[in-house]
This record gives sequence, structure tokens and C-alpha cells, in this order.
Amino acid sequence: MPSATGDTGAEPPMRAWKFLETGRIAPFGGHTWPAPSGDAPGAWVRFPGREIFACRLDDLPWWIATELWEVEIEAPVRALETQIAAAAGRLLRRIDAWDGPALRAYGVACAERARDLAIQSLIRDGRAEEAQALGRARSMLELSRVARGYAGEGRVRLSANLAGYVAETSMRASEGAAAAAANIAANAAVVALADPSAFDRERQWQARWISEHAGLTAVPVAAV
Repeated sequence: MPSATGDTGAEPPMRAWKFLETGRIAPFGGHTWPAPSGDAPGAWVRFPGREIFACRLDDLPWWIATELWEVEIEAPVRALETQIAAAAGRLLRRIDAWDGPALRAYGVACAERARDLAIQSLIRDGRAEEAQALGRARSMLELSRVARGYAGEGRVRLSANLAGYVAETSMRASEGAAAAAANIAANAAVVALADPSAFDRERQWQARWISEHAGLTAVPVAAV
């Protein structure tokens, strides 16, 4: 368990996950991580005076990118709110199940969660025909178009607000912008349930979706 300062106190290297852009490029720093070769991991990456960052399973929805890697990170490891930090890390293997279709399917799944919340709200507000129309949408673009027509002024406030969220998250999903679709969907849950903690619960659902579809296991654990 992390100490009060966030330091796990672990001595062996640990396993974790890391999202990178195509070509093993760090999304923010622009550094290209060295690739593994055969059964050998990639070279250690370290920056003087700076940490490298990786993910636990629950952190994954915060850092979505096109490539997902299992990484080894050097102890001690600091536990932060949405990531973990260490002095160095190296790539072990790419998660092949996380590819373009999986990324797009993730965005669609998140948008569908927001759609379902909007349907429930429309039904409660006596807008059953509109709820049915949302449910009949055959694509993310169609869902966005239909939902946009149900949002805006002059309508029941909650269901109209949720329709707006559905319009946005489904549009982002149709563009392949899964990270944005997921974030909007999590905010839609807060609005639908009038509960700020719904955001974290939705992020946890998103993390489970990624884990199940990418075949991930609960790490970090001590490296073998």
C-alpha cells in the first residue's frame, strides 16, 4: 500500500500499463520509447530530474491513445490520483487487442451508456416517442443527429440536457475520438444521476471495458 506521501516503498520493479501514440510516441513529451526485441524488453527510459508515468487498470480511461503497452517501472513508485510515477520505465510488450477497431468500439460503448441514460430520462419526462427514436438510431452519426434535435431550450430540462450530452459523445465516437467520447459520457452520468460520484463510477466501468476487451490482468505486480 502507498504511504502517506504516495510512495509504495516497493523494491522490485513493478508492472503497469502505458498508452502511447502510434510508433511508441509519448502523447505529451513526444519521446519515442525504445521497442522490445524478441523476448527482451525495450531499453530503460529515464530523464534526469523527471519521472515517467504509467497506469494502473483504473487509470486507463484518463490516458487513452492508439497503442497500449505493458511496461516495467523502477521502484520506488509514487501513487498519484490518476497515474503512477517512477524514475524509469521500459516497454515489455504491446497489447495487440488494443487496436483501431477496439479504440473505436470503446468510444461507441461509452456513447451508448450515455444514450441509455437519456432514454430513461426521456421516458420519465413523458417523451416516450423521442426515447424510442434514440434507441432506433443505427449509427453514431444518426444518434448524434437525433439527440441534437431533442436538446435545447423549450424542452424538459434534464432530458434535454442529457440529449445534448448524447449528441456530443456520439459525434466524438463517430470521429474515433474515444477519449473525448468517454469523458463526455462520464459527465452525462453525473447529470443524469445528480451525483458527482457517478463520474468515478463511470470511469471504473470504462476501465473494466478496456481491461476485458484488451485481455488485461490486474497489475502492477512485482516483476518476475
